[in-house]
Amino acid sequence: MQVIDKRNTGNFIIAYLMSAFGYEFIFFVMTIYVYELSKSAFNVGIFAALTFLPRLFASTYGVVIDRYNRAKVFSIAAGVTGALVMLLPFQAATDWIYITWVLIALFLTVIMNVRTALMSEIMEQDSYLRGNSMVLILLNLAKVCAPILAGTASIKLGIHNLFYLMATFFFIVMLVSAKIKSQTPVPREANRSLKAELKEGLVYLIGQPDLKHLVTVAVLWRLLIGLQVSLFVVYVKAYLSGGDAEYGMLMTFIGIGSILGSLAGPWLVKEVGYQRMMVWGLSIHYASFVVLGFLHDYYAALAVAFFSYIVFYATLVSLHSIRDKATRSDIRGRVNGSVTAILTTPAMISMLAGGYLANTFGVEKVFIGAGVLAIIILGQLSMARSSHTQPDDLRLTDIRSKGD
Repeated sequence: MQVIDKRNTGNFIIAYLMSAFGYEFIFFVMTIYVYELSKSAFNVGIFAALTFLPRLFASTYGVVIDRYNRAKVFSIAAGVTGALVMLLPFQAATDWIYITWVLIALFLTVIMNVRTALMSEIMEQDSYLRGNSMVLILLNLAKVCAPILAGTASIKLGIHNLFYLMATFFFIVMLVSAKIKSQTPVPREANRSLKAELKEGLVYLIGQPDLKHLVTVAVLWRLLIGLQVSLFVVYVKAYLSGGDAEYGMLMTFIGIGSILGSLAGPWLVKEVGYQRMMVWGLSIHYASFVVLGFLHDYYAALAVAFFSYIVFYATLVSLHSIRDKATRSDIRGRVNGSVTAILTTPAMISMLAGGYLANTFGVEKVFIGAGVLAIIILGQLSMARSSHTQPDDLRLTDIRSKGD
């Protein structure tokens, strides 16, 4: 049985929570800052798109995460992020703000990747179920609370002072993450090229049936359901005739549902099993978008969305645990980085296409169409997966995991 270092786990949780809050804070504040400077919604859109740009190269950052001590990489990335955030109030031209933000987004991507690798290393107990449950709870707490706190703080302190506050957040993360005990990386050949290391991560990802299936499922979700990020506001305001308060309430209920689902995830996975949790959980989540497309009552939509995200985040606990169990420790940075890079393009396509289709056909029809397509394709993927899995094949996804 693994001996849990409570102090080390505590340092990791503090660094994880503060960096997650820091990301949500700075993204919210930057949205306000760019709009105040430019008075242009298009410029805000450019800023949001630039946030995804560094993720296309996430597999390269994964090489660094696998090559060097992960706690030190976390600490350095947090420190550099803090320093870059402090530069933002001195930028008056949007072009310079964009350049600085791309650099910040790069190091934030490194932080997101290294946090995942460290979680898998520090919290292995219970087949990663509790670890993934905890980090999803922390992420959703940040998503729910950070915009509210940032909005209040911007009124009290002013935008410029908020940047300094955020920089301080990341400097504290730098200090706390430096205290995390991380495994020493496996020595590598000195003359090994970056291309060879990237190839190793990609080959491993493609060669592992569980990981390959998870990536296919994730691409489906990003492509067909990723549009929800930009369309929920349209759904509430244009289709349900709600206002800012109704939209805010919907997103709050989604956040609370996500936290409850993350809490329930470990128990549900142990009761239902990894494979069933994946298929039924995602099917229910996709079906909820079909239901939302037919609803006209705001409170009914609120209830459906709330339940949908309880189920979805309980399913994510299962999916992320399968990922961690199927990934070799010394290659996690590159595997996670490759997955991030692969999912970035479908996410951007989904957001752009979703907005265009909603303007053309209506947001409710987009939800219905995306949900139906997602269910059909998921069913085909699951049947193809089952036909290639023998009854006595003890893959991770077939383990009921009663005694993990």
